[in-house]
Amino acid sequence: MTTGNILCYREGNYHGLSIKGVNMFKKSLFLLLISLFIVTFVQAQGETPARMRIMQLSYLPPSNTMIEIQLNEVPLFGDISFPFTTDYVEVSTGEHTLTTTIVDQAEASASTPLILESGHKYSIIVDGDYSQQVAFIVVDETNLRSDVRGSTAVIVNLTGQTIENVTINDEQTLDSVQANNFGFLTLPETEFIISGMISNMAYSETFTPHANTDFLIAVRLMPTGEPQVIYQRSSQSTITEYLRSIHEGAQFAQVAELIAQTDLLDSLADNSEYTLFLPVNAVFDGQTIKTDSLHDLLFQHTVAQNLPPYVLPENELLTTITGSSLSLNFGSTDSGYWEIEGVPILWDVRLANGVIYGIDGVINPAQ
Repeated sequence: MTTGNILCYREGNYHGLSIKGVNMFKKSLFLLLISLFIVTFVQAQGETPARMRIMQLSYLPPSNTMIEIQLNEVPLFGDISFPFTTDYVEVSTGEHTLTTTIVDQAEASASTPLILESGHKYSIIVDGDYSQQVAFIVVDETNLRSDVRGSTAVIVNLTGQTIENVTINDEQTLDSVQANNFGFLTLPETEFIISGMISNMAYSETFTPHANTDFLIAVRLMPTGEPQVIYQRSSQSTITEYLRSIHEGAQFAQVAELIAQTDLLDSLADNSEYTLFLPVNAVFDGQTIKTDSLHDLLFQHTVAQNLPPYVLPENELLTTITGSSLSLNFGSTDSGYWEIEGVPILWDVRLANGVIYGIDGVINPAQ
């Protein structure tokens, strides 16, 4: 059995670990000021900063694990829950110490030294049990870059064993990925299956094709010993660039075609931040969208804020760029997922100026 999304919103839980919304306004403002200081310092030194994000897979059973992430003892992110991935932040090059600590439990802490190079891009996976051992895997993904039609992936092995015979659609792509190591994959433009062997155990995961997308894929073992696949989607493109790059058959192809009939993308400034809630392709199977109301409908799916999933639960209501209000539900829902106006929120794609959430329906605040 595998779990295919880093954002599994079922009843606000992921494998029994409750995901709770927190009021982080003051902390977010403080962290923003810190980030601005870090970037300003780097620019003052005339260096190209490094970029770094953290995939948070560490925990302390049986409690609800929220961690704070510090760089050189300065808070960088607060209240990041399992299994969320932060946005990229720019940091100065050179030697650093990255520390993760369970919120309100200072004794549950782990650290690792980092050496960050100018202009490089890193993903750091934090995995393990704070009562036993927490590991940090640093992935330099500088050269990982999807093209406008296809996707790429980093597959990170957290199982403690060698993953052998990594295949895409039954064609061997990697001989093996050693424990606590990673490998790079080029992904097809059509639906595909990634498979592998861990000892005598096979696992596989079916992926919908994405255009212009990089996948960070972590393979770990659940307490039952079964493989678990967790992944995060991202792109270096802006929201406008991303949606204009989508080709027929790729995820969001249906809604991208509708968006092209409006001036939505022209209204999104690349130097501003947004969150879009867009129906996945399957939503449009057998459904007709009235073109006379298309403009208002699609603008009602757009919010002028960057709200990644570790920030989204701070909000019970969102205001769209048309002024409509959208209600959110992070508790127990009929669908078992987080919901916006009763529509399930499935997963996200992080972009240069915001985030797109794939949703299983069409938002209609008038209903």
